Amino acid sequence: MLVGHPEISSNVAEERQELQTLLQSETFKKAPNLVRFLEYVAEQHFSGNTDHIKEYNIAVEALHRPEQFDPQSDTIVRTTAHALRKKLDLYYATEGNDHQVQIQLPVGKYVLQFVRKHQEAAEDQEEVVLARPMADFPKHTPLPTANGRWSVLWIFGIACAVLVVAAAIYFTNRKPKVRMASVGIAAASLNGAHGQIMRIRFGKNDGPDPYLDAAGQPWITEKYCQGGTAFAHAGHEIQGTDDPAIFQQGREGKFQCKIPVPPGKYQILFLFADTAGDREAARQVDLTINTRRTDALDIVDEAGGDDVAIGKLYTGIVPMNDGTIHLDFTSDGSFVNAIEVTPTDAEGGQVQRMVAGPEVFRDNQGNTWLPERFFQGGRRTFHPDGLPKIPNSKLFEWERYGHFHYLIPAVAGKEYKIRLYFSEGWFGVGNGGPGGIGSRVFDVYCNGTTLLKDFDILSVERDGAAVTTFDHVKPTAHGMLDISFTPIKNYPLINAIEVEPEN
Repeated sequence: MLVGHPEISSNVAEERQELQTLLQSETFKKAPNLVRFLEYVAEQHFSGNTDHIKEYNIAVEALHRPEQFDPQSDTIVRTTAHALRKKLDLYYATEGNDHQVQIQLPVGKYVLQFVRKHQEAAEDQEEVVLARPMADFPKHTPLPTANGRWSVLWIFGIACAVLVVAAAIYFTNRKPKVRMASVGIAAASLNGAHGQIMRIRFGKNDGPDPYLDAAGQPWITEKYCQGGTAFAHAGHEIQGTDDPAIFQQGREGKFQCKIPVPPGKYQILFLFADTAGDREAARQVDLTINTRRTDALDIVDEAGGDDVAIGKLYTGIVPMNDGTIHLDFTSDGSFVNAIEVTPTDAEGGQVQRMVAGPEVFRDNQGNTWLPERFFQGGRRTFHPDGLPKIPNSKLFEWERYGHFHYLIPAVAGKEYKIRLYFSEGWFGVGNGGPGGIGSRVFDVYCNGTTLLKDFDILSVERDGAAVTTFDHVKPTAHGMLDISFTPIKNYPLINAIEVEPEN
């Protein structure tokens, strides 16, 4: 891959054509911020003004931030650049796969590169041949010629395979050694869900099926229900999710579903957001799972308002004699937006892991951390640099900060272990920011019970991170873990959350 500031291409027309084709593609059609960013940096590239491409200029001139824009407190440019790199990767893996000219935005830079596929392939092949110095070859082995390169590549491939296997064995048997004197860092080594998760969206099928969410997970359109009415309330901004499309449609009224599943035990996570604008107690959801009647649900009351995503979790579900799970919505005000059906024997449900950002992370134990959901309040920021020097440091790339809380669904009557992951990415000399210990102090509560009091990340972190663990935490009678972050001095923050049932 090319590095550094690229020279202005001699074939500007070809590059401009690639830019226009990309901007008009399906991939970029619904990403206005990314389009504005890309158009701006591209025009600076074509005009030869790459020195003008600064974070401040992009924010003010392309993303319409005010002239008082402060890159230290507003990470819109870095976040948008990160999203643009991912979108470019997606585009050239799908729609633009066969394009000879491809656009790249190198990590840590805002200057575009227009790369030709044949040029990049030639450079990559040359790197394979020349990566090994002449002195490293045994005297009886001649340097590879054009006809002998495939042999070298074959040997190189075997060597890489051996290294991959060795690395897999090493990381499988390795346990992270992270310690902290006063808080106790412990990276959990827990198995992921066994079996396949079935994700179903209810309502009309107005888009592609399956729908891919922010984590890249497929959601199929309902096909096992009768009765009720499909609805769609497009345009609603839904709090607590990176996938509003999942909550902008659904099925309402009295209806029945029969979900075919293999034999075994399951949990079902029901997903709701009331987009009808009803008042509290005006839209009661009455639900029976097989022969088990659940408590009536008032979604607006439990979520704290309209257009807020919440979940309700039920476990210990087995299919009926016909090989299906029966769901009966029995009140006129019933509705549902989506469900996740997960195989599990755990009475408290599967472990829930999420990072405070829009991305998926897989740790060195093979666990998957999904994008956060069920959050209310606060803002996100992105810190890809200066990460903690511990295993799984990418858990700390994203943070939510401000005055915020999470409503995490759980099973009423069960107990849970909660782990909260923190890293100070702003205050302190090591971060290039002002202040030090005492600059950020906050409290953390769960269902009104104090988890952390006057908590200061800098005073307890080790190697740039702090992980706090709380045992025997009980959800509310309605099956919620309401984790609240309250400021004492400056804003609280969180990087990742892990909720493990104590069965």
